[in-house]
Amino acid sequence: MLTSDTLPATPVRTAPPGWFTPAVFIMAPVVLSFVAWFALVARRNLGGPETMSEALTGFATPAPVSGPGVALLVLWYGAIVAVSMLGFRLGTQRNRPSPGMQRTSAPWFEKRYFYLLLVTGAVGVAYSFFQVGGISGITESLSEQTANDFSNALSGFAGPQTLRYATILAAPIGVYLWRKKVIGWPAMVAGVLLLIANSMIASRLALLMACAVFLAAWVRGREPRAVPVRSRARTVGAVALILLAGFGVLTVLNYTRNANYYREAGVTNPVEMNTYQMGAYLAVPAQISFGVSDAVARGAWEKTGDPATALESVQPTFLQFNKITKDESWKQAATYGFSVMFAGNFFTNSVFADTYSVYGTWGWLYTIMAYGVAGYGFARMFSFSPVLAGTAGVLAYCFLEVWRVQILIYGIVIFLLLLTAASAVFVSRFRPPDVSSGRRRSPRPLRQG
Repeated sequence: MLTSDTLPATPVRTAPPGWFTPAVFIMAPVVLSFVAWFALVARRNLGGPETMSEALTGFATPAPVSGPGVALLVLWYGAIVAVSMLGFRLGTQRNRPSPGMQRTSAPWFEKRYFYLLLVTGAVGVAYSFFQVGGISGITESLSEQTANDFSNALSGFAGPQTLRYATILAAPIGVYLWRKKVIGWPAMVAGVLLLIANSMIASRLALLMACAVFLAAWVRGREPRAVPVRSRARTVGAVALILLAGFGVLTVLNYTRNANYYREAGVTNPVEMNTYQMGAYLAVPAQISFGVSDAVARGAWEKTGDPATALESVQPTFLQFNKITKDESWKQAATYGFSVMFAGNFFTNSVFADTYSVYGTWGWLYTIMAYGVAGYGFARMFSFSPVLAGTAGVLAYCFLEVWRVQILIYGIVIFLLLLTAASAVFVSRFRPPDVSSGRRRSPRPLRQG
């Protein structure tokens, strides 16, 4: 007799839909970045008040836009898209149902996998809270809108505080399993609260990456079917509500971190603060990309780099021992050969420009190849059951950040990939005894005396 805890879920799609690909993830934010840049420049030309205040928009003087520079940017993004899609296609061709698919799709596995991630994240968040001064220290920083001090108080190296990143998987998977009625709402809420706590003591990256994880799990577990017009309208409405809620959460997080900065710039409304934050966040990478591409294309700034040294461009961050804090990592115009002007409080400005500024053209080559590997890994991760395929969202988020920062090599990404593998193996080893045969054992008949 099968039970709700032993019934294996029926696997659905094994290949992502057409819009769920590295090409879309890479190009969508790239387009938004350049659109934001052109919008700010257009508003400046129309003479809007304080439109080009460097403190609010990230730059006061627009970078030059030249034909050769634009051609170089097209070549750069075209190469990354082509190589990542090549890896993605190779990975998709190998997507076949694995022998363990039914086991990892079973409710008992999904539930235990989630709780293991939840406990791991809770330990990491608790340790991190202790490191940053406990409840009193956190309350004081939040009241003074200096929550950025939290991340600087934590070690940049691997340790117990690293476990807090498990919330990036636990929260979205908890929401996914709650919607499937595999777990109750208290466990789901606990995962979401831990994720918010992690976002407040670390960065918004955790919150955004968690959204990508949920999207991957949802797409993987969704049965392909024709969608009626009314259902599409509800989907659009749901997406609009999610975007609105996301904007609200980001507004709160931005206010707790940067309110004092925007007050000094003359902005007091939290919503307006977040609007400026998002505008600068999008437009500054485009500003720097235009300036650097123009200088490189004209030959005004040349940096070939060394083939051996440039390998550091794809070296995992946990193997880098000369780390600096965020407050020490601000970049200036000299970083990019004085080819572009921008506010000095940005440090994740452009993968294109940052890689060239340190490693030259060899760094570009290695970085492009790394995204090919990521495309292959993304396709392979998506082929697993929905709760495991959620980790494909981690790699999807790496593609979403190509326009500003290379996070494939971040310790957080490698940790989440290893955590997924280790947790899956651990949970599989301790499965319920009645699951191996897919049914409950019949009781032995009483021995006749």
